[in-house]
Amino acid sequence: NAADGDSLLRVESPFSGGPPPPMAQSSSHAAERSAPRRLTLVLGLALMIVPYVVVTYHYTHALASTPHDAADAALLAPAQRAPEGGTDAEGGDSTLDLAGYWAAIHEARQLLDALNSSSSSQSVSVSGAATPVDDRIAARKKKKKSMASRDLVIGLAKEVPVTNLAVFAASLRRHATQAACVLFVDRPSIDDDLRAVATQHAVDVQPYDVDALEPAHLRKYHPSTLRWPLIASYLEKHHHEAQYEAVLFADVRDTAFQSDPFVNVLRGPSSAQPGRTPVFLTFHGVESRTIGQCGWNGGWVKDCFGAAKLQQLSSKPILCSGVSIADFDLALKYARQMAAVVAHAEFASCERNGVDQGVHNVLVHDGRVDGAVTVPQKRAMVANLQAKVAKVGAARDDFVVRRASDGTPVAVVHQYDRFPELAKHYYKEYYGQGSDEGAAAGQRPGGGSAACAAYEVRAGVDLFKAKCDLSVASGTATADCCKACDRLTNCRGWTLAGSLCYLKTCAEPATNIRMPGASSGFLRPKSRRRR
Repeated sequence: NAADGDSLLRVESPFSGGPPPPMAQSSSHAAERSAPRRLTLVLGLALMIVPYVVVTYHYTHALASTPHDAADAALLAPAQRAPEGGTDAEGGDSTLDLAGYWAAIHEARQLLDALNSSSSSQSVSVSGAATPVDDRIAARKKKKKSMASRDLVIGLAKEVPVTNLAVFAASLRRHATQAACVLFVDRPSIDDDLRAVATQHAVDVQPYDVDALEPAHLRKYHPSTLRWPLIASYLEKHHHEAQYEAVLFADVRDTAFQSDPFVNVLRGPSSAQPGRTPVFLTFHGVESRTIGQCGWNGGWVKDCFGAAKLQQLSSKPILCSGVSIADFDLALKYARQMAAVVAHAEFASCERNGVDQGVHNVLVHDGRVDGAVTVPQKRAMVANLQAKVAKVGAARDDFVVRRASDGTPVAVVHQYDRFPELAKHYYKEYYGQGSDEGAAAGQRPGGGSAACAAYEVRAGVDLFKAKCDLSVASGTATADCCKACDRLTNCRGWTLAGSLCYLKTCAEPATNIRMPGASSGFLRPKSRRRR
């Protein structure tokens, strides 16, 4: 940088104000006449080039010897210069060492002497091996070149069945082979099967210990809430070295890919022009009701942000926090915001499964998420199947999920386990398994009488809304919930909603909220006594 060079190095020639030093004399008259001209030329070039070389050496040497992250920080931070002739902030000498400059001038004199003493037919070649500085600069350039920008898919997979993990990872790799995939997994869930899937599909597993999380109240959080501090921390630590370009936040347990989401969602035809504005894309969830009309979403907003906030957002559409995609800077800021809210000590009193969607809706609808664009399901390339808008299969053996507006296959299928046949197809396609306990054939709410013989089951209602929560398990049938509850000695009841069993400690119904598609069950009195 010429300006920096001018301010950092102001050197006057030691030869100004007087003639150049005597030069070696040639035996020929022509050499005597040309020597001054050659001297002037060489010294002139030296005075022009050498200061630049010295300054370049000074700073490349400092840069090359600095750790990578510190060097990047130094490049990004404003330059801080010590007063001329003074010392820097740490007491070191800030005066530039010009010994190299004078050595270069001396070499120029010697070279000119050699030229003058040689015959006109001789040529002088100057060659040498690369200097250590050259090597360091070349290595740094090579490293930068190898660190090409790439996209990132990130999520959390706590107690996710290996079949579901395989659907997520294998379908991603089929369509987005170059994207990085980072998944947080609690250590007890990391077994040989999980390692095999992760290795096969290039998943970067980030282990975490629930009992080591800080602040301590995070240790009691549901995974859907807990993920945000982990994700934000990862992005903060790794984005400089990884040079991520875009980020897809995704639920792992019930998400599959039909094409590259970064190409077909974030950088689709309408946004592929050079210099496009960075965006944060978030997608509608259930569209048949608003936030205020939905007991789940309205409850999350009210319990965490108050009745006034719920009233303010009552008419707003429900936005799903399960899948979002954004350019990196916007994704990082969003993750920071989510983490800051859920990690706050006061948030612990309202925390439960799904409540992060309440936070998501408040941040977006309040205009706090930079670049946010909300996309209705009719034209979304991310299909939230619980909304029942996207078209699932046009024929019996057709398992392609299509956008409702024009029949285009969507890029991301979220909540596929709401459709058991689709889930079975994915398990077979990506894990070689025709079914699993999460897609048990023929078992829907109200079914599974053998497994639920000890329970009284009621369809279409939530008998335990926000009451006596114990834990959450995967399941798409009442039998799944009965089996999950049987495994816990203090479980007395459950509610099945979507593909989750919300296990409860209540022995009797605590609420009676109508919820189409849901079911609730609780132990019969005789069964309670046996426990």
